[in-house]
Amino acid sequence: MSIREFAAHLGVHERLVSKWEAGGDRVHPRPVNQAALDTSLARSDDVVRARFAALIEEPSTDRPVPGFDARHSGSAQASYSSDAELLALVDAGAMRGDALAAISERDLIMAAAHEASEHAGRAESTNVGATTLEQLDADVTRIANEYVHVPPVPMMVEMLRVRRRVYRLLEGHQRPADTGHLYLLAGTLSGLLANASTDLGYVDAAGEQARAAWAYAELCGHNGLRSWTRGMQALIEYWSERPRRAVLLAQSGQQYADSATARVRLLNIEARIWSRLGSTQDTERCIRAADSAREGNSLDSLHDEVGGVFGFDQPKSHYYAGATYIHLGQAQPALEATSRAIDLYANGPIEQRSYGAESLARVDSAAAHLINGSLDGAAEALQPVLRLDEEKRIAQLEERLTNLRQRLTRPQFRDVVEARALDETLEEFCGNTAAKGMLPPDTQR
Repeated sequence: MSIREFAAHLGVHERLVSKWEAGGDRVHPRPVNQAALDTSLARSDDVVRARFAALIEEPSTDRPVPGFDARHSGSAQASYSSDAELLALVDAGAMRGDALAAISERDLIMAAAHEASEHAGRAESTNVGATTLEQLDADVTRIANEYVHVPPVPMMVEMLRVRRRVYRLLEGHQRPADTGHLYLLAGTLSGLLANASTDLGYVDAAGEQARAAWAYAELCGHNGLRSWTRGMQALIEYWSERPRRAVLLAQSGQQYADSATARVRLLNIEARIWSRLGSTQDTERCIRAADSAREGNSLDSLHDEVGGVFGFDQPKSHYYAGATYIHLGQAQPALEATSRAIDLYANGPIEQRSYGAESLARVDSAAAHLINGSLDGAAEALQPVLRLDEEKRIAQLEERLTNLRQRLTRPQFRDVVEARALDETLEEFCGNTAAKGMLPPDTQR
């Protein structure tokens, strides 16, 4: 076996096996690991045991099971150097006939008691204290809320730093409840990295991060993370031009949506996808359902307590509505929704002002003006967007502006000088975005 295979066979970490191999005669495994090694040898076939005997320069024939001297089996005498050797006999099924008669009752009982106390001691030990978990929770909440108003690249580095710390802790030993808590943190950070990956144009990497988030959500059984991740996966499919798959993912997330916020978010995502498919009836159905769900007062720890990227507040809801109505070609409701979103973002708390959602709402507002034939209205709506710092020009913004430029090629604007000037401005803007090349190598996954 390879070191990894042998470690899995014994149920220990592969680094421990490497340490044994490197240490040679100086190595003295703990009793529980000695027992595992003895058991593995006892259960091996004759060829393996013969090879083992030859390696330690002992006769390969008539070799006794470790811990039992067969020469004295008829005289009720046994020789054990440790509890582990006695317990290895139990594992090997050697406690029969003369061998059983040779066992000291006291030795057997004391070995069982010692094994119980050692195992309980290990079970009580942990590499994670309450302070560590509190700090990690605080880190995740801070990152999720800072992300909406800080450029994605530095925040992605911070996400990766904290998740790597969680991974290192998971390699150690902790109580089951603490392990579940660490899985939740790993899943939450993977979700944040999925979101950041989409903002930087790495949709495939975002899908991989989202699948990891789902796996962690399953491991810790957290419905808030399950429902949020399904929504993230639906958006990834939507951006990847697979809208029907996206609808199914958004709908499947509802079975895990324990809070009003989670339900409203998934219904808004589904409505946006149906509008992309051109189904006005399904879009309106989801919008009505979202309005009803918003009246609920149930909360969950991710959407409502952590919030930030995981939240779905009123400004974001109006921004989603604007994008939905643009897909349907309905200019007036799109203008109303985007205006409401922009107003709430501009006049709300600065720490909750999402530059990405606000900018996208302004682009959708410009699109609604173009549907109405108002080139001046579109140009005015875009002015704050065009002043956006290069590091905040996320991939969705470039995509949305590309669609807007296509509207400028329509016959009503084709020969208008102002339309050509606006198109040139947008082309230059899209050439300087938060491009993939800005990412440090270690953060591109």
